[in-house]
Amino acid sequence: MRTYGKNKGFSLVETVAASVLLSLAVVTLSTISTRSVLNVKNNREYEQAWEILNRQLTYIDYMGVEAFMEQGEFSGKLGDEESGETVHEWAVDINESSDYTGLYSVDIKITWGPERGRRSVSASTLLNEDTSESELELLETQPE
Repeated sequence: MRTYGKNKGFSLVETVAASVLLSLAVVTLSTISTRSVLNVKNNREYEQAWEILNRQLTYIDYMGVEAFMEQGEFSGKLGDEESGETVHEWAVDINESSDYTGLYSVDIKITWGPERGRRSVSASTLLNEDTSESELELLETQPE
């Protein structure tokens, strides 16, 4: 009869312990990847919101504050849910300064996301109305 020395291989307890450790590592890595993907998506949405805000401010400055106010469009939506784009809503609030004529306080707020957990960015700045043609003529005729 043959006698064998120590059995070679892994016991059931060692195999179960290794399986548990491996599954914990896989769950941890998948959680980290999921959070990373969500953070990238959130950052992209914030970048889009800041780009929209910057575009609106540039548009108001280029058009002129008074002309923008005459247009009467102080809010709107950008994006398309059907194509998978995030819908960003923008709103502009313009108030004339009581201290200086031609100086306006411009507040812009961009919001997006579901009603619960809505995200937003906002900015406030001061813009002055461009000098009118009659003021430019007056400046040109005055001696230095």
